[in-house]
Amino acid sequence: MFNSTTDVYATKRETINFSKSLVPKENQVESKFVTQTIYGILKSGSTVLKSIAASLNESIQIKNTIDRLSQNLQRQLSADIQNNYTQKMVSTLSRHPVILVDDTDVIKPHGKKFEALGKVRDGSSKEKKIEKGYLVTEIVGLTANKKQPVSLFSHVHSSVEKHYKSTNDVLFRGLNQVIDNLPNKATFVFDRGYDMNALYNFMHEKKHDFIVRLTEKRKLFWKGKWFKAPLLRDSRKGKIKTNLTFREDGKEKKETVYISHLNIKITASKNPVSLILVYGLGQTPMMLVTNKVIQGKKDVINITRTYMSRWRVEEYFRFKKQHFGFENFRVRSLTSINNLNQLLTYAIGLLGLLAEKMGRSKLPYLLIYNAKALRKDVQFYYYQLAEGILSTLAYAKKGVQGWFQTRHNSPRQLKLKFAS
Repeated sequence: MFNSTTDVYATKRETINFSKSLVPKENQVESKFVTQTIYGILKSGSTVLKSIAASLNESIQIKNTIDRLSQNLQRQLSADIQNNYTQKMVSTLSRHPVILVDDTDVIKPHGKKFEALGKVRDGSSKEKKIEKGYLVTEIVGLTANKKQPVSLFSHVHSSVEKHYKSTNDVLFRGLNQVIDNLPNKATFVFDRGYDMNALYNFMHEKKHDFIVRLTEKRKLFWKGKWFKAPLLRDSRKGKIKTNLTFREDGKEKKETVYISHLNIKITASKNPVSLILVYGLGQTPMMLVTNKVIQGKKDVINITRTYMSRWRVEEYFRFKKQHFGFENFRVRSLTSINNLNQLLTYAIGLLGLLAEKMGRSKLPYLLIYNAKALRKDVQFYYYQLAEGILSTLAYAKKGVQGWFQTRHNSPRQLKLKFAS
C-alpha cells in the first residue's frame, strides 16, 4: 500500500544523499544548488527552470528561485563534481564493461536567442531535415547486473561556437576522460558514423577493445590485397546461426541471423582485426570490425550481441527527451545548457543506481509500484523508476531546504560595552 509520508521521506533521502555526495563538503553553496536542481528535475520531470523552481516549494516568490537557479547555471560546475559522479557510475559497471558511444541532436527550430545555435540533421524526422540545433556527444556504460545505460560523458556542442575545433575533438576528449577513469579494459561500441582511421588508431593506441559498424566506402586489406568492404561481404555467406533480441523504434524485435567472419587488416597501419558479417537483419548485411580475440563461434556471437546492445544508448536518448523534455530547455548560454545537461545526467545516473539496487533494496520496487506500471517484464527500468519518483514526490509538501543547515548570523546592531 502507498504510504505517502514514508515513501516521500525514503525517496527524498536517497536523492539528497546522492546529490550531496557529488560535491565536496566544504562547498556548501554549490552543494545546495546541485541538490536542489537534481531534486527539482526528478520531482518535476522537466528541465524547464520554472517547473524545477515550482517543485522546490520555497516560501519566496518563484521568480526569485528561478533567478537564483539561472545565475548558478551560468557558473562553471566544479570539476570535482563530474569526477565524483564518474567514479560512482564506474563502480556500477562490470569488470570489463561495455561502453556505448553515440551522438544525438537537440532541435531548436524556432530558437533565436540561444548561443551558437548551429545546424544539425534532425534524426527524428523521416526526411532527416537540417534544422537549427545542437549536437550531443554521449558515452554511456552498461551496468553490471541490470545492463542499464549510465552516462560517463555528455557534452552539448555546436560547430559555430567560439574556438570550436571539430566533433572529433569532442569525441576524443570524451574517450580520454572515460578511459582515464576505467580500472580495466573495456569494449567500446560505435555506429557507422565513427568509421574513421583516426578512431582505429586511437583505440589501438589506448589498448581497449572496440566494435565498429563499417560503411559501404570502407576498404579492407585481405590476403595481401585491398578490397572494397561490400565486395568481401557479398562474396561470403553466414555459417553461424543464432537469434538476436534488440529494440528498434521503441519496439522489441527478435531475428534469426547468420554470421560469418574473417581476419583482415584496416587503415594504413594494417593492425590485425576481424570482419564480422551479419546476414538476416535487413536487405543489406551488417559489417562489423573488431579487435577482440575470436577463438570460436561463441566469440563471434557474443561480439554481434554486444554490438546489438547499442539500442540501449538510443533508448537513453529517447528517455532523456521524452520524460524530461530535454529539447524544451529555455536557458540560452552554452555554459548554462551544458550545466543543465550535466545535472540531468546526474539525475538519470541516480536512476541507474536505483536499478542496480534491485534485489538489495526495497526502494526501487516501491517506486515501480507507485508508478502503477503495467508491465513487469522490462529491460529498461528508467521510465518506471522516474514515474515512480514523480508520483511519490508529488505528495512532498516541502522541498529540500530543511536538509541543509541554516546559517545563523550574529546580530548586526552595534553593542556598546560600559566599564564597570
